[in-house]
Amino acid sequence: MIVESIKQLKSYEGLIPGMAKISAFLSSCTDQMEKGRYEIDGDRIYASVIEYDTVSPQEMKFESHREYIDLHVPLTGEECIFWAPVEELASVVDYNPDNDCEFYQGEYRQLLKATSGLCIFFFPADGHKVKCYVESSSHVKKVVIKIKIA
Repeated sequence: MIVESIKQLKSYEGLIPGMAKISAFLSSCTDQMEKGRYEIDGDRIYASVIEYDTVSPQEMKFESHREYIDLHVPLTGEECIFWAPVEELASVVDYNPDNDCEFYQGEYRQLLKATSGLCIFFFPADGHKVKCYVESSSHVKKVVIKIKIA
């Protein structure tokens, strides 16, 4: 997992494939964007703009992905994202290659407050529980960019 200021994304161009295209796409993102899928580089890199109201952490499960890196970029609202290494979590829904997702339960190691101006990379070894609140619900709009690993 990497937590970074969105202003520093260009410093990852040598580490993350397609980072220049991702940075260019994100420079045009606003909280007025329509929900849906946006192509950046075909199925290799694409974005989804999503909206939801955060819920109690007990309602959510950890997830991880094998084929893609997730880059979460909040546009509005705030959410708490719980993080733990996948190796410390117990699988509760087997990996599904159709949606590149496996679900887990377990204890978190880090609690992140995701707000506008931040971006968070989740790699295959990163279990992440999203859409959560700690004190009260918030309406969140964010961009999730999927970056194919190989």
